[in-house]
Amino acid sequence: MSQKGFAGAAAFGTKTFSNTFDPGLLRGWFVRPDDWGLNASVQQQILPRVSVEATYTRRWLSGFTATDNRAVSTSDFGTFSITAPSDPRLPDGGGQTISGLYDVNLAKFGQVDNYLTRAEAFGKWSQVYNGVAFSISARPGNGFTLQGGVNTGSTVIDNCEVRALLPETSPTNPYCHNEPGFVTRITGLASYTVPKVDVLISSTFRSDQGQPLAANYNVPSAAIAPSLGRNLSAGATSFATVNLAAPGTVWGDRVNEVDLRLAKILRFNRTRTNIGVDIYNLFNSDAILTYNQTFSPTVAPGPGGWLAPTSLLSPRFVKFSVQLDF
Repeated sequence: MSQKGFAGAAAFGTKTFSNTFDPGLLRGWFVRPDDWGLNASVQQQILPRVSVEATYTRRWLSGFTATDNRAVSTSDFGTFSITAPSDPRLPDGGGQTISGLYDVNLAKFGQVDNYLTRAEAFGKWSQVYNGVAFSISARPGNGFTLQGGVNTGSTVIDNCEVRALLPETSPTNPYCHNEPGFVTRITGLASYTVPKVDVLISSTFRSDQGQPLAANYNVPSAAIAPSLGRNLSAGATSFATVNLAAPGTVWGDRVNEVDLRLAKILRFNRTRTNIGVDIYNLFNSDAILTYNQTFSPTVAPGPGGWLAPTSLLSPRFVKFSVQLDF
C-alpha cells in the first residue's frame, strides 16, 4: 500500500468537521433562539347563549444564527441583475429587472471555512407575526352547537443587514425583506344531537388561503455574463436559480374542506358504546396543496410546467369507528 493510501485508510471512520461554532453559542444565558408571544383577547355575550371573542396575537423570534464563510469577504463577490422573461403568467407580465444578486469571484470559488455565530454580530435579523382572530360561539339549546371564526395575520421577515455583509448566505435570493401580506383562515363547526334516539350529527369546515408561490428560474451563465462582466464562477455551462416572483405576488388556490360525522350512542347498563362514521372531504374537493415552482419560459402550462399541481387534497374517504366506555 502506498503512503497516500495508508494515510487515507488511517483516516477512515475519524471525525471530520466542515463547520466551526462560535463558543458563545454553546453556553451561557440568552444565546439560543428565542420565541416570544403576546396575546390579548376580549370576550362578550351578545345574546343569550351567544358570545363573541376578539384576539390579538403578536409573536416574534430572535436569537438567529448566521453562517460566515471566513474564506471570503464582501469584496470577493461580483453583483449582477437579470431581466425576467416576458410571460403573462408572471407578475405584471414579466420583463422586470431583478437586481441585488451575487456570485463569488473565481479566485475564491469553492473555498469554505464556515463559522456559525449570532446573526446580530452582522446586523438586524427579525421575524414578527401580527394577527387578529374573531370567533362566535352559540348554544341555542335543543342539542345545537354552532361555532365559527376568522383568523388573519401577516409575518414579516427581515435579514437585509446580515445579507449585505454575508452575501454567501443567499447570493441569488434578493428578497431579504419578506412581507407577503395577510394570510386568512376561516373555520366553522356545527353539531346536533337528536334527542331520544341519541344520534350525533356534526360537521366542520375550513378554508385555508393558499401558500405564496415562487417562480424559480434557472438563468444560464450566458444570460448573466453581460451584467456580471464574466461567466458564473461555476462555469460557462452553469446557471443561477432566481425567483422571478417576489413573496406575496403569486398565491396558491384557497383550500376548502367539509367533513361530516354521524354517530349513534348505545347504552347497556353501565357501558356506553359510540358507533360512528366519518366522511372526510365530503364534497370531494380536488384543491391543490403543492405546486411545481420551477419556472421555464419554454414549457407551456400543463403537466410538468410551472405551477403544475404536485399534490392535491386527499379525496373523499370514509372511516368507521367504535368507542366503548365502561
